[in-house]
Amino acid sequence: MKRFIDWIKSSSSDRFLLLVAVILLNLVSARAFLRFDLTSQKAFSLSKASKDVVKHIESPLSVKVFFTKNLPAPYNNVEQYLTDLLSEYKSNSSKYFSYQVFDMSKQENQEQAHNLGIYPVQIDQVETSGFSSKIAWMGIAITYGDYIAAIDSLKTTKDIEYKITTTISKIINAQDNNRQQLYEVGYITGHGEHALRSNPYAQSFTELGCEGLRNLLSDIYSIKEINLAEEEIPVSLKSIIINGPVMPFSDEELNKISSFISNGGNVLFFIDPLKELPAEQNSMPQYTANHTGLETILDGFGISIEPKFVFDDKCVIQYQNTGKQIFNWAPIVEKNNVAKKHPVTKNLGGIIFYTMGPVSIDESKAKNAVILAKTSDKSWATDENIILYPGYVNPPSDSTEFGPRNIAVAVQDPSKIVVVSSSIITTDILIRSEESATELFVKNAVDYVNDNDDFCEMRTKGTRLDFISIKSEWGALAIKLLNEFGLTLVVVIIGFIAWRMKITRQYLITQKYNPDDKRMIAKKSDSKNNGEQND
Repeated sequence: MKRFIDWIKSSSSDRFLLLVAVILLNLVSARAFLRFDLTSQKAFSLSKASKDVVKHIESPLSVKVFFTKNLPAPYNNVEQYLTDLLSEYKSNSSKYFSYQVFDMSKQENQEQAHNLGIYPVQIDQVETSGFSSKIAWMGIAITYGDYIAAIDSLKTTKDIEYKITTTISKIINAQDNNRQQLYEVGYITGHGEHALRSNPYAQSFTELGCEGLRNLLSDIYSIKEINLAEEEIPVSLKSIIINGPVMPFSDEELNKISSFISNGGNVLFFIDPLKELPAEQNSMPQYTANHTGLETILDGFGISIEPKFVFDDKCVIQYQNTGKQIFNWAPIVEKNNVAKKHPVTKNLGGIIFYTMGPVSIDESKAKNAVILAKTSDKSWATDENIILYPGYVNPPSDSTEFGPRNIAVAVQDPSKIVVVSSSIITTDILIRSEESATELFVKNAVDYVNDNDDFCEMRTKGTRLDFISIKSEWGALAIKLLNEFGLTLVVVIIGFIAWRMKITRQYLITQKYNPDDKRMIAKKSDSKNNGEQND
């Protein structure tokens, strides 16, 4: 025993102890590990809503992963992201959550995936001979009780967490409460609001329907249409949507909305600043102020919409055979002009709006107001000579009329009120199920007024690209050189510093313990002689 202890204390046991330490470290890391998410969007961390969902699972829930191995870029990152994400779900869940990854090279696993509603997809890959196609499995199936839900074609990491969490919530709700949709939202009708269906016979964009909006919300929301002239707003609703009214509300209807807000209800307003008058034959449409009576409710929150259209040089531009067409009435709001920390607009940029009106805020009333979006400093507002056709929009000659305009505002006092100064962005002209920034903005606004802030964050993970602002060519060149040679230069500098520190340390040790070393004396002598010769 003494001999073993002596051996342990000696330097000859170092390699053995290092091997034991590495094995123990691997065993510990296999069961417990730490991850640090340094991304600005927390793209690799579970949101609070996801943690809450899996933490309260009370019956076995299984996630089966059917994903082909060794896929080409960029699909190869999706599988790793998915398995890491499921590990996060597992570590934050109750004992009833489990997941299993299947080897898709086996025929029986392919048949199982097909039976669960997962189908192979075709992807492109680059080879030495050119492009080629490959069939791959890229989906998961979630089972809970009698319900099975498939999530197929997971080709990107974007919104995977949102899809998984909402799907889990839906099948639990369907199994336990016999309901597919998780939430119900009210939709006010009876004042010329946009219909929740498409209109193939629309003569102008103001007559377009909102079939796309209904489909956009259908994954977790059911929409209940409410005619205030005939019925009350159900107390079970958390929110209502008022979308594009062009006729006045009666005092009784306004009282119903005010009462709903006073009792804690939330409202999402899409209000047009101007309404289009019926055009006479061979004449351009005319516009007039859109007075609906809702102005009194908004004024109570310190918000008003000016009866003007906002035009912006930072807008949608189309290139055709006839040349460049500029749609000044369809401004594009980039990330520097949105509320970066608000759930509705966080991580968003490039939002297309349409025929917006300037929103004014009375700070004495709206103490908790947040400007969700505003136009660029190249925008202006007018209610005169409005012709919504490329080439007919004339910017003002006075430069003082240019400047940013607020076009979307949120207030929480204590109910949540969101005001967007146009309803056209909810119609089929912009809502087409393409997961655009505009669609994300609209859906985030609906989530916000339904107290589903975490869904906003999950949905927009990975949607924002952060670019470095460079104002000169020299700055761009410096960033480029730093990117190409910076790491190499840092390694060389660190190596040089380490080398010099080593030489200095050796010299100091020699001076202290062996100052009569002949090599040091020789160096000193050579240095002295060189000095005399120089003199």
